[in-house]
Amino acid sequence: MQSFLGSINKYFFALLLGGLLSASLPPYNFTLVSFLIFPLFLYLLFINKDGPAKSIFSIGFLFGYGYFLSNLYWVSYSLNFDNSLTILKPLTLLFIPSILAIFYGVACVLVKKFISDKFYFVIFFSLVLSSFDFLRGILFSGFPWNLFAYTWSWSVESIQILSFVGTYSLNFFSIIIFCLPYFLIHKPNYKRLFIVLVFVFSVLSLNFYFGENLIKKDNLNIVPNFKVVLLQPDQNINDLSNEDNEAKYVDKLINESNPKIYKNQETLFVWPEGVFSNSANLRQYEDLFAKNFFENQKIVLGSTKYEKNGFFNSLLLLNNKAEIISSYDKIKLVPFGEFVPFYSFFEMIGLKKITFGYGSFSNGSSRTPISINKEITFLPLICYEIIFSGLLDLQKIDYDFILNISEDGWFGKSAGTVQHFVHSQYRAIEQGKHVIRSSNQGITASIKPNGIIDKSTGFLKNSTIVADIYKKNAKTLFSIYENKIFYLLTFLCSVLLLFFRKKNE
Repeated sequence: MQSFLGSINKYFFALLLGGLLSASLPPYNFTLVSFLIFPLFLYLLFINKDGPAKSIFSIGFLFGYGYFLSNLYWVSYSLNFDNSLTILKPLTLLFIPSILAIFYGVACVLVKKFISDKFYFVIFFSLVLSSFDFLRGILFSGFPWNLFAYTWSWSVESIQILSFVGTYSLNFFSIIIFCLPYFLIHKPNYKRLFIVLVFVFSVLSLNFYFGENLIKKDNLNIVPNFKVVLLQPDQNINDLSNEDNEAKYVDKLINESNPKIYKNQETLFVWPEGVFSNSANLRQYEDLFAKNFFENQKIVLGSTKYEKNGFFNSLLLLNNKAEIISSYDKIKLVPFGEFVPFYSFFEMIGLKKITFGYGSFSNGSSRTPISINKEITFLPLICYEIIFSGLLDLQKIDYDFILNISEDGWFGKSAGTVQHFVHSQYRAIEQGKHVIRSSNQGITASIKPNGIIDKSTGFLKNSTIVADIYKKNAKTLFSIYENKIFYLLTFLCSVLLLFFRKKNE
């Protein structure tokens, strides 16, 4: 094996391994690839462990670059909607994967002195890499996209453990499991093969059985006398930037909502992100809304909202007269999408944000549940905010379900749309809350508190979904403690590693 790896360029091989690892992620979910890629990558580090730190950094960096380039290529699609920005597409493909790859490069440097063929190295590597995945989820606004834990999204039974430990902890466990065949490379024999296969199969089987039983025992109650109507209008995203098309779009949304069908039913109509370019435009539609909607009906939609202290990407709850009952201003903004860090500087060199309109959105101040009536509340999350596991302080508030509005047209017809949707499933299981999601172009869905997809639209299809709301009686362990569980896990593993290392010295 060593002679084979020595015959090819180590940096090219690291890049190739990272690129191939993306096949394990949604929408492909070739999880078995991870059991091949991680051991080979560890062995690549092993045969280069005596080299300089910069060499190990480069190997880790190129591994990360290949990984993020191959699964985040679709970020460049967002530049198609402004001709003045298309020249930046190559820069995007270079810049974003490079920034994220730095985390993996540094992680590899930190494990350099501990690289060996011992089990403690696998644990230490998994601990460091998962910790750096956590760091990239919080630093510089955070971008926790495509953690290795998302490879299990094809099996809802296998991810029920999220309700106890959360995504970052599952990410840590996943890396350990994927790395175990590493020992077969060093000493390939039938005994080791048997032990590794039995151990991996046992862990995965027990986890599946555990999750299957949790689903069977789930006590889900339907909220009585209440329906949610979810719209996926599949409107061309270029049309949404033109206020001249706004009236046609609103007419389309009203017609597809078909409120008269539900006139005897308390109903919440959920429209996607970005319906209005200015919330002040709502005044023009008061008569139209009053003519079509009934008093027992409310509408949720996305709009830009202008105020003295800035302008916001907002979620609005309207009554049947198009009057704003409640609103939420997005807190977690997309870097270079909704705001530009150091905007004044970048404006000087011609770099502006991607979304329509120029300048940066302002951050909202707080996230609180929105009441539909005296009994039903929802927690608002706008688009990108659904990807943050345990970083939204959701344990401090009580609510009945999560409502996520999105605009996935930016991703085009790419893997990004499916990847974004999968995050919604993981948040549902973690929090034990029903997730309602409306996307203009993408995937609109009703996801039960156990992550099972109740109803969903097809990809890039004009569709409407009518759904119930399911409530889970008991809180999940993760919803109570959130990422404190990951902190505890990393601390305990660190202590154990120090103990075993000293024992082996």
